[in-house]
Amino acid sequence: MSFDKPYLQSSTTYKRDNSTFELTRSIYYGEVISIDDKTEGGAIKARIEGLDNRSSNDDLPWSYPMLPKYFHILPQVGEIVRIFIENMKYPERSRFWMGSVISQPQKIGFDSVYTALSTTNLGFSTPEPAPSRFPDAQGVFPTVSDVAIIGKINTDVILRINEVHIRAGKHENDNILKLNTKNPAEISLVYEQSTTSTAFVSSTIITSDKIALIAQQGNPQFKTARVEQKDRDRIFTEAHPIGRGDVIAQAFEIVRNAILSHVHGYSGLPADKNAIISDLEKLDFTAIFNKNIVIN
Repeated sequence: MSFDKPYLQSSTTYKRDNSTFELTRSIYYGEVISIDDKTEGGAIKARIEGLDNRSSNDDLPWSYPMLPKYFHILPQVGEIVRIFIENMKYPERSRFWMGSVISQPQKIGFDSVYTALSTTNLGFSTPEPAPSRFPDAQGVFPTVSDVAIIGKINTDVILRINEVHIRAGKHENDNILKLNTKNPAEISLVYEQSTTSTAFVSSTIITSDKIALIAQQGNPQFKTARVEQKDRDRIFTEAHPIGRGDVIAQAFEIVRNAILSHVHGYSGLPADKNAIISDLEKLDFTAIFNKNIVIN
């Protein structure tokens, strides 16, 4: 099958048919054709333009992952990977891949063969403006001093000095260059110096539209493995809303004062409705609950 897309290399040698193709190096770029490895070992098929021109998709050699299994990532069909050829005398075997090649942070979800090399000297398209040029994008992507794991769709884990951030929904759904300031799900672990002393203190902040703390043997019991959206819906419908401690304390104080100040004129008469009894009548017990934080 001929390769009818723009060439990934600019050298004349690279554009020749593979009958005259000469291996001049051990690393090439290849377009991912298949990730359907029946063994689930991470092998892929990628087409190297020039070298594989006469090979059908089925006949392309397998390329094996360079990363150990402790790191799980597979490229997408249509993306570019780096192909390492172990033995240049036999380029059809012992191939290894690393990738995907992603040109810029905003391309993390998918970077096609036409743009993946835009930031290299082999690119045939110009890169997009850097994310730092968009004020609304500040905070979406890791900074140059961060260590991070970036998910393909709207998630990441960022390691900073004495800080760990785990995020989902970090940018708006329809705009990767705009920070989601409305409802991201985030766990923030911080170890920092106190504002009142030289001691260091740790803090954990969890932010989300809804939060659930579920025990395996709680009451009611919920599914805790392979939890899907329908399971989450049931949790937030049937689990117990957590109480607001300060509101509970205020309610108990009103109840206590009402009992201690309970006065009857004489037998058979209703209690005097003084200010404390009036406060008790006005007490809204539903204000105790936070229905968006639930337990079982």
